[in-house]
Amino acid sequence: MNSIEGIIDMINSPNDYWFIFKLDSNQVIGAFGSHLEFEEKRGLLYGFVIRKGYHKTVDIFKAFMVCSTYLWKKYQEEILVWYGEIRTNETAAQYTTSFFGLKPIGFLPNKDIFFNQVESDILHVIYNQDVLSEYRKKMQPKIIRQALNCYSYTNKRFKLGLPLIRNPKIEIDKSKLEQVKEKISLNIEEEKFGNKRVTFSNKDNLSFFKFTYNPYSRNFEKTDYEVNCLEELNAFLDKLVTLIEDWNINYCECYVSAYNAKHQKLFYNQGFKARGYVPSWKFIKYDNVFEDQILFNYFTGTLDENMKVIPEAKELIETVDNSEESLIQNI
Repeated sequence: MNSIEGIIDMINSPNDYWFIFKLDSNQVIGAFGSHLEFEEKRGLLYGFVIRKGYHKTVDIFKAFMVCSTYLWKKYQEEILVWYGEIRTNETAAQYTTSFFGLKPIGFLPNKDIFFNQVESDILHVIYNQDVLSEYRKKMQPKIIRQALNCYSYTNKRFKLGLPLIRNPKIEIDKSKLEQVKEKISLNIEEEKFGNKRVTFSNKDNLSFFKFTYNPYSRNFEKTDYEVNCLEELNAFLDKLVTLIEDWNINYCECYVSAYNAKHQKLFYNQGFKARGYVPSWKFIKYDNVFEDQILFNYFTGTLDENMKVIPEAKELIETVDNSEESLIQNI
């Protein structure tokens, strides 16, 4: 966002849509952007900003409403889930997005750095009315009890029904694990504007664990993985946690299937915590369904004690930080 070349690329990209706010004198005083993830049928709303000195001139609520409504109408067939990651430095953007239906659903502790200060974000989501009924996977979620806190919060809002609670015993073949570790290769590809795409892969097959490294915010995001066995996922996570320490990473996230309790337990055992249950998040094209995902993340350092959040977000943060045992009765 600090690169002129980067902004030009976004304007020219079919996956980005921009609104520019101007005065009658043609002076630009603000902007609002959206990144369209057509393969996932998701749209990211971001970059809503009004130049200082014009906050009282522009009706911020109306500007956000008009732009968002236009996008939702224009792409109502292609984009069924809209989301934004909202800063916790002030509440205006949180109130605005919540007022228009984008509700807080996940907590992203220490994900970003703004003005040299580490900040947390809140994931806000809004759904097309059919996504949670017609297109949501019919299988009952299978979740570990350590994810009950975030499930409880989401279930109160969307009435998802009862999950199957699992406490899987993770049996790792140590000999096989060591063999897998020896076959893991690390590949780092330079992307635009300083980002890096990092991939762990097994030399013997197509298994992988990949993510984007943002050196400015010092985080790992856009994570994706495919494995054939628990030993592979265990080995990848061992490498990931080591890299988090070696590269002094503030935050790492991964969306994990809500139907695979063993994978959830492996992430939990490696120090990741469930901080958001996101229904109908991952689109499975060949089945034409959306699968629920659990947002697992890992952060270092301490949280800002002066976060400014709306009541809904405060409830979310308090819920995901509670013990899972105390929430079983709320499901």
